[in-house]
Amino acid sequence: MTCFNAKTFLLTALILAGSAGMTGASADCRDVVRDTEGQIVHSSNGQCVRTQWTSDRDACAPQYVAQQTVTQQRQERHETRTAEGLTQEDRTVYFAFNRSVLTPEAKERLDTLVDVLKSNDSIKQASIVGYADRIGSVSYNERLSQKRAETVRDYLVANGYTNARVTATRWVGKSEPSTSCSTRETRPQLIKCLHNDRKVEVEIEYSSGEQAPDGR
Repeated sequence: MTCFNAKTFLLTALILAGSAGMTGASADCRDVVRDTEGQIVHSSNGQCVRTQWTSDRDACAPQYVAQQTVTQQRQERHETRTAEGLTQEDRTVYFAFNRSVLTPEAKERLDTLVDVLKSNDSIKQASIVGYADRIGSVSYNERLSQKRAETVRDYLVANGYTNARVTATRWVGKSEPSTSCSTRETRPQLIKCLHNDRKVEVEIEYSSGEQAPDGR
């Protein structure tokens, strides 16, 4: 709740209730004191130290603090990654069975990846390779792996990776499996076992002509 909304809510509540007892539930609109590193200063009992000045948002509100923490963690994670430090797992996203839609986990990994790609001038191109598991026909899995590759390509481009060579996508269907599963498994067990075959890998090539390492 912003301070503006909190004031409006508080005024309405006081009019309806005829009491000032609800003031404790509102946001504190006084600005906070920060140290030289920009961190909020707290008193000995853990309360935020505040100034006499007002702000449009309570920087100590639990929801706001939680959101700021998540944002900062993402920024720190992105800043510490380099293209040379990316493992094959960092460059791989996985899909649900018979799906080509990105999961939240896949989007988060691609967000990190696209930041690294955009910040590294030594990257010549990033090729997209789509895969499928062995369940289903050859033609169906080829189309499915194509959709997955194009989904990842479009996501990278939509989020700012504009290197034209990222359009170099290819797909291999179920012709290059990486998982070995028992033939005695039930269909649900087999679907779970073949999870790592339902993927898209981003292959990075540097200006020197070297490929990104495949180590996990």
